[in-house]
Amino acid sequence: MNGRPGFVRLFAGVIGAVIVSAVALTGCSDGDAAPRASASAHPTGASTTPRPNPTTDAADYFSILRQPVTAADALPEEDQTTAAADMVPDSARFAVERDGTKYWIAAVADGGACLIARNDDPDSVDNYAVCAGGQDLEPASVITSMIDEQEHQTLLVSDGYTSGGPDPFQELAPNVWVSAPGD
Repeated sequence: MNGRPGFVRLFAGVIGAVIVSAVALTGCSDGDAAPRASASAHPTGASTTPRPNPTTDAADYFSILRQPVTAADALPEEDQTTAAADMVPDSARFAVERDGTKYWIAAVADGGACLIARNDDPDSVDNYAVCAGGQDLEPASVITSMIDEQEHQTLLVSDGYTSGGPDPFQELAPNVWVSAPGD
């Protein structure tokens, strides 16, 4: 039992190396064939200075990040998404699965967060990650989003978000919302 925490840290390090390798080796194909990040996904002038405890910062806005780690939280080894190279080790938490696509939320080094989507089909347009920096985090708001080729939108939202307006979104999980079918 005493050797187990070291094994867990080693395993987490290996997963981190796999994610960094996937990011380095993953290329983009035809820009029209994949989802595109919404305007909020890549803010300009974002600080790259790491915060002292980024997991705590992101966890202030995403209660899912305060949950204990489970086996379901591990990102797949063969993950072909573009998960952030600065993702905080062991911070990914499984949020929900819908129509064969699994969604995770993870903290990043600057105190921000990522929405990671993974479909079992490596060629699926449902394989992506979109992140927002810590300076973009606000309570009960849309943090970042992705829009697919059919103009369906998936949102990463902070705790307490509610949808309103003429085109409301539907909650898949507390921090993952989508545009309504037919929108």
